[in-house]
Amino acid sequence: MGLNDSLLNVPERLRVWQQAGIRYFYVDPLAEAVAEIAPERESALQAEPAPDVAPEPVKPPVQVGEDPAAWPKPWPAIFAKAPEHPRIVLTYEALSLDMTGRADPRRGKLWRRLIQELDLSGANAVAFWPYCLPDAAERERDTAIFLTGLRLMRPAVLAVFGALSPETTKSWHGHLPDLEPVVLADPERLLGGDMEAWHDALDALGGG
Repeated sequence: MGLNDSLLNVPERLRVWQQAGIRYFYVDPLAEAVAEIAPERESALQAEPAPDVAPEPVKPPVQVGEDPAAWPKPWPAIFAKAPEHPRIVLTYEALSLDMTGRADPRRGKLWRRLIQELDLSGANAVAFWPYCLPDAAERERDTAIFLTGLRLMRPAVLAVFGALSPETTKSWHGHLPDLEPVVLADPERLLGGDMEAWHDALDALGGG
């Protein structure tokens, strides 16, 4: 693009170049073509609708029947030990060990003491119901059996000793909206003589 010699005919933005003695600029046609292609591509991308992203399929919950005798072993035998309609269902991670031949006698004494202090001895008011089995290979099925067992027992309180993830407690409560888990200290804290945790458990379960 050439520049006129007259300063009057030169745009203000180019006048400094003319005063410096520059009369012509070389414009690369290839550069112009590349710049033109870039805006066209950007416009096309903005106009093109975003591809539809299919939502992740929601996995249906595992279904189990409400006949405990039809559940896989050892669930029928465990369920048979529970009172028909207990006031409290008590569970913790190691309960499955205690109910399948690998019991820790310290925990047995602990729960007998707890039931006695709750004044529930001999009242068939407390059921022990594990939320999973040892070395569970089918945890989703075990969870379904656990929740079905709770529906059959219809307790007033579900006492969980030991930490659970918020997702787990939310899931349980979602399946059983009338039964919100009461999460208490891990049994090891109680066995270690933590009196604050002990009194918290008694208060939460109605024996404080």
